[in-house]
Amino acid sequence: MVQRIFNIEQHQMETDEKIELILDKIEEIAPKQLPHKNHDCFLIIDDSVYLLGTSVKDMGNGLCAVTKLQALPETILGMLK
Repeated sequence: MVQRIFNIEQHQMETDEKIELILDKIEEIAPKQLPHKNHDCFLIIDDSVYLLGTSVKDMGNGLCAVTKLQALPETILGMLK
């Protein structure tokens, strides 16, 4: 029983390390790329940036995800041309 618990703990620590690497990689590349072929919109309120899964006018027509981003407004505005 002790050996099984030890194996589970080892596996969990390895999984945690892999997840951390994946999250670091996502964070490394995500701010550099904006969605190109989808209908996502950014909403900036004061110092907060939100990613909307649709335009504001279409939000009531179906599902829409709203995600608060860690990016600064200046970062998002700097990527728009």
